[in-house]
Formats: sequence, structure tokens, C-alpha cells
Amino acid sequence: MIVIRVDTLNGLGHFMRCKWLAVELITLGNKVTLIADTEMPFSLRSGLQEILVLPKANTQRCDAKNCLRLIKAQHMAVEKVIVDNYHLNREWEAEMASHVPIVIAVDDIQREHFANLIIDSKWCGDSTQFLYKNKVSKPHAVFLGPKFAMLSPEYSKAPSVKRCKNHIMFSLGGGGDWSQLTIIIELLLKLAPQLKVVVIIGPNAVSTSGLQQLSKRFQQLNLISSATSLSLYYQSCSLFVGALGTSLYELAATKTPALTFSIAQNQENQQEALDDLGHYFHIDDLLTREPERVVKLVLILLENIECLHKLRKSAAIDIDGKGASRVAKYITDERFISNVTEISNSQTAFEHQYIADNITIRKVTDRDINTYLAARNLPNNTWRMTITEKIDPIEHICWWFSNSRESFVIEDEGQPLLYIWHQLYKYENQSYLIGGWFAASDKVNFAHAQLALHWQLKETDKNHPDVTWLAVINKQNKFVNLLNQRAGFTSIKGDDVKIAATQFLFPNATDTEFNFVARGNAHE
Repeated sequence: MIVIRVDTLNGLGHFMRCKWLAVELITLGNKVTLIADTEMPFSLRSGLQEILVLPKANTQRCDAKNCLRLIKAQHMAVEKVIVDNYHLNREWEAEMASHVPIVIAVDDIQREHFANLIIDSKWCGDSTQFLYKNKVSKPHAVFLGPKFAMLSPEYSKAPSVKRCKNHIMFSLGGGGDWSQLTIIIELLLKLAPQLKVVVIIGPNAVSTSGLQQLSKRFQQLNLISSATSLSLYYQSCSLFVGALGTSLYELAATKTPALTFSIAQNQENQQEALDDLGHYFHIDDLLTREPERVVKLVLILLENIECLHKLRKSAAIDIDGKGASRVAKYITDERFISNVTEISNSQTAFEHQYIADNITIRKVTDRDINTYLAARNLPNNTWRMTITEKIDPIEHICWWFSNSRESFVIEDEGQPLLYIWHQLYKYENQSYLIGGWFAASDKVNFAHAQLALHWQLKETDKNHPDVTWLAVINKQNKFVNLLNQRAGFTSIKGDDVKIAATQFLFPNATDTEFNFVARGNAHE
């Protein structure tokens, strides 16, 4: 027999993943009892055998002893105990291990453990395999990464509905406070009446009265309470907006474009790891932003929804929805051999050209949206810019889908070294080129920058032979001043035409802080 001690006090995420694991274990012929902190709604109990409620305990050891008393009182011969609870870790597991042959821990915040097996579906890129290094005190195995994300069996099936146009879905998971998001939804309904808006209200949600009032005013708003599964809603919507929890894997399994935010500790993720799952639009503090800015962002994402679909389909890691089944089989067979998720989809081959040994250049694609911003906001780059503040992610995303720059990335064996860009402008009936570059790695040196600038000027000379380059360079930046001087850029002091054009194109640059320079004689 298998007992699952599950946390039901901190949202429904723990319970739901344990439920799907329990359902798969039962399918394989195991008898499974869940021990929870609270009574669970009847609608969530389908497919399960028995759920017992445990008295509140003040310590981990006390909770473990209460579990053992309950097991004894129920005359259960327990072979394995699975624990999924933020309040119970190494101490609880050690107490339980003295009475039960096998203890298994489900975790996603990388704590210390005493268990025989640790299951954590969080993806942290190459560092995933080291998440529990030095955090265990006995021989153990680990199942790590999204291949072990325990979802409803529905997520392993092929899509059964067609994705609708102008259809947006909001969700805060099983609970959440809807007060802030209601303001955003109301503004969206007013500004985009063509949208169909579906709001999924979880059983533990609060501050929902505003949504009820909105639903009476706007026919295009549909409120769904106590949904048994969200799979069909994910499959049919154009865009998901909501909290990032279990939804991360459900969205990846259904390849649903999403804009997410965090409302809990375990919902904080590294953006590079999210990119691997095809999830490029996560802003931790989105709900604290001005509603007008959030709605603007949502509408821009919807305008570019086809690009978002392509990003989802080219994800480096494919979520197949079979995590619960996979874990159940390993537990039943007692195959406790460490297993770590690896990149499953070969990345789309980019067209690139070699400009030196191991050094390539390629056009920037939408998959670079977050690494581009991260590089631009590095402290060693911001001080050199005419805008020295960090670029906000909302402003960056809005700019990304509207800019007309030609941007490229220089890579060393596939790893970004620097980004370089240029753009053609017209001022007073004259054409000008402006451009720039910024490092993406601390490995960038003068030779790399010179290589990139030489390639760029060669390209623009070929494509725009009669156009003058204009540039502003921070006077303290000796590195770039020397680089551009070697490339043929000279001061434009005394040239009122070029100075006027430069001031127009670089309104935040002053001649006290920046050198104004140009390259080319087209307008002389």
C-alpha cells in the first residue's frame, strides 16, 4: 500500500499533482490513501480511493507521529510513503523512514531531504542535474525536470478542439486574489470588445465579486467555476494570462501562448529556463503595474499571436503530459535510478555565417527576445547608452514587435557574445544609418567588437553605399571611441546638417557627454 501525505493548505497545486500520481498508481493496481490537512471538495476526489484528514501539528516530528498513528488505526500495511508538503522535509522524512521501507519526496523549492527518491519537475537548464547536490544525507535517487511533471492524463492526448481567434483566458490557479486582475480585465473588455474572455475561478479564490458584476455588464465575459479540467480551455484560447504554477507545464503540453506572473514563492523562475519550455513572456510583478500598460501588452501579444505560436512549437523541451504515468511506473517497479530531463527537441537550425574560427553571426529571431533584453540591461552596457536606465520588460516586449531594426548576434560556439544592430532613417530628405552594439558576455574583447563592426560596415556599405553613418559615443568609453576611429568615424564638429540630424536621431545625447561622429561622404 502507498500513502501520500499532501499539503492542502497552500493552494491546490500540491493536491492536484498528487491526485494525478495517485490515479496512475491505482491504475497500475496499487492501493493508495491520501492524507491531507483539510477536507477536499467532492468534485476533486474523483478517481481516488480514500482521503483522510490529519489533525494540525506544531512540528514535523509531531506530524509524522500523527501520520503513523492514523496508519496504525486504519490497519494499513504501508510499503511506501510519498510526501508533498512545503512544511515537511528532512526531519519528517527521517522520522517516517524508521517505520516505513521507502520514503519519496515531491519538491520544487530544493530543500534538504532524507528520502529514498526525490521528484522535482522544475527546469533550471543545465543546472537541473545539480539541484539536490549536497542536500541529501543517505543513498537516494532523483527524478528531475519537466518529464516528471505530474499532470492530468488529458494532457497526454492530441488536441481535441480548434484554437479560437481573439479568445483570451485568465486564471489564478486554485486560489488567488482577483482584485487587481479584475481591473485589468475590465479595461481590456472596454478597449477590445471583439475579444471573448474566459475567467477560470478556482475553489479557493477570493475577491471575485467584481468579476460577477463585470459578467453582468459584458456578454463577452464568461466565468467558469469549479472546472474539473482546464485542458480544453487551454487548447481553445488564443492567449493565456495568469499565475505561473502548474499552469507552466499544462500550457507547455497544450502549446498555448501565455503571459504569466508570480503569486507564490515556487512560481519564480529563471527566464532562460522558461524559454526552453517555449514560454517567453513572464513578468513576476505584472499585477503591480499600471492596468493600462498591462492591457497594452496583452493587445500587442494578441496582434502577434502567430509569432507566439511559432515560439511554442519550437520549444527546446517537449512536455508530453505523461509525467504522472512515468513516475507511477517507476515507483511501482521500484526503479529508483536517477533520471534527469534533457533537451528533447533539436533547436531550429539558424542560418549563420562564420566570420572567424568558432565565431558566427546570424539574424536575431523572436527566440532572442529575452536574452537580448538581459544583455542590454547588463550594468557594463547601460552606462554607455544614451538611455542609462534599465529597459523595463513590458516596454521591451512592446518595442520588440514594432521595431524596424536589423539586429544580429555574434556567437562563440553557439553562445551569444554580443548583439549588433543598425537602422535606416530619413531626416530632411536625407538618409542616414545609425547603429550600435552591446556585450552579452564578459568574454567580449576588442577583437570581437572590431570583428563585428567590420562585418556590419561591410554589409551596410554593400547595401547602402551612398548613406552616411551617424553615431554618438560616450566620451568616457575609450574602447568604443578607438574602435570607431579605426573604422573611419570622424568628428562632425562644424557640420550643422549632420549635427542637426544626430540631435534628432539621438535626442538623449548631449555634446558634453558624447562625441558626435560620422562615417561616409554621401552628403558632403
